[in-house]
Amino acid sequence: MQYKNIIWDWNGTIVNDAPLFVDTMNVLLKQNSLPSICLVDYKKKFCFPIEKYWRALGFRFNQKTFNTFNKLFISLYKEKMFSPPLQPDIVSVFRELQNLKIRQFVLSASEQSLLEGAIVYYQIDSFFAGIYGVDNLNAFGKEAFGKKLIEDHSINPKETIVVGDTAYDYRVASSLGCRCVLVSFGHFEYSRLLFKDCITLHSVDELRTLLLPNKKTIV
Repeated sequence: MQYKNIIWDWNGTIVNDAPLFVDTMNVLLKQNSLPSICLVDYKKKFCFPIEKYWRALGFRFNQKTFNTFNKLFISLYKEKMFSPPLQPDIVSVFRELQNLKIRQFVLSASEQSLLEGAIVYYQIDSFFAGIYGVDNLNAFGKEAFGKKLIEDHSINPKETIVVGDTAYDYRVASSLGCRCVLVSFGHFEYSRLLFKDCITLHSVDELRTLLLPNKKTIV
């Protein structure tokens, strides 16, 4: 299949921040006398909408109090948001794709200004023709901003791959009419990423082999 565009997810897919999500959540769990979590459990249970995940952890809230909880989570996350490393060797994949004139974009459920700030901090903004986050702190609206991305850049979905690490990315790819590739080194474990018409990978090396087997096509 010929492809001309790749739409990358951010959290977990490019930046290895799942451990930071766990550490941040454990601060709030402790403050609310709830059991702590580990990375293995997190990858088994984390989901969207994020309110559903919070309820599964034992939090009880209405919409107003959830927003308060979530703003505190984001505040704690921001204190250390530049500490996680990028996924190993992911930048070399960006560079190879750029050399092949493949257009690359970022589409994330992170809030736009946080997303842009992170990508600039990691000095990888030059690889992307567009960076699209959402307009809220509740990880809502990724599909709508994905459609805006498609329209803004006159993208043919049939020539486009969405690369992500959660079931949300699969839903986004399906809503946009793009092919989906999921990776299990982010926020979901491998067994939760096995969807019809979707390729699921374990590592950046597997991703490179898939995207760049002969520098032009994927099978």
